[in-house]
Amino acid sequence: MREWSWLQIITLLVKPVFIALLAILAQRLSVAGFRSLETRLLQRWAVLPERKGRIHTLIKLGQHTVNVVIVTLALLMVLHTLGINILPLLTGAGVLGLALSLGTQTLVRDVINGIFILLEGQFELGDTIQVGDHTGVVEQMTLRVTHLRDEKGNLHILPNGDIRMVVNLNRSRPSTISVQEPE
Repeated sequence: MREWSWLQIITLLVKPVFIALLAILAQRLSVAGFRSLETRLLQRWAVLPERKGRIHTLIKLGQHTVNVVIVTLALLMVLHTLGINILPLLTGAGVLGLALSLGTQTLVRDVINGIFILLEGQFELGDTIQVGDHTGVVEQMTLRVTHLRDEKGNLHILPNGDIRMVVNLNRSRPSTISVQEPE
C-alpha cells in the first residue's frame, strides 16, 4: 500500500479546486462576453422588435454551448488530475456520440431547421401562421418545436424539421405588382 505525504494530499486536493475556480472564471467571462455581444448587436441591428427576440435566443444558444464545453473540459481535467485515465472516457464518448448521432438525426434536423427559422425571421411569437393543414397563433417556439394554437383552442406541436412551407398571415399584403392588359 502506498503511503501519502501531506504535501501530496494537499496537492491532490488543490489542483481540482484550482481547475474548478478557473472553470467558474471562464464561465463568468463568457457570460460577460455574450452580454456585451448582445448589447452591441441590439444597438446595431435591433431596429425591429422581432429582431430583439431572435438576437436574444441566438445569444442564449451560444452561451449554453460554451458553458457545456467549459464544464466538460473542467470535469475531464479534474479526473485526469486525480489520476483517472480519461482516454477510455474520450473513446467511449466518441463511440456514444456516433451512436447518438445516428439515432437522433430527426432531432438534429429539427434543431437546425429551428435555427434557420429564427435567423430568417420566418415567424415570431404571436404571429398567425399556416403550416400544411394547421393554422393558428404561434404560442411558443423552441429550437426543436413550434406550438401552434388553432381557433378551436387545440394546441398543435409541430417539429421544426417538418415545417417545409410557412404562410405568415400577419405579414400577408396585396401584391404591388400590376399586370397591364395588352391593348
